[in-house]
Amino acid sequence: MVALKLILGIVYLVICVILIVLVAMQESKTEGLGGAITGEKTESFYGKSKGGMSREKFLIKLTIVLSVTFAVIAVVLSVLMRAGM
Repeated sequence: MVALKLILGIVYLVICVILIVLVAMQESKTEGLGGAITGEKTESFYGKSKGGMSREKFLIKLTIVLSVTFAVIAVVLSVLMRAGM
């Protein structure tokens, strides 16, 4: 069981690093407070891609999948640590 905890810990660490990079690569969805004050119109979600898999959609989907995997591994590691295995 020590090997299982070690392998899950390494996978957990790799997912953490990948998630950090993925979030940093994604574009901001808003212009912030400056855009709200000046009334500048930003690009809408539908204006960027009319179908298919754009880079942004791929990054969002990958982030969601890795986030769920991150949460599941966190719970499994917590149970393993509590059980003293």
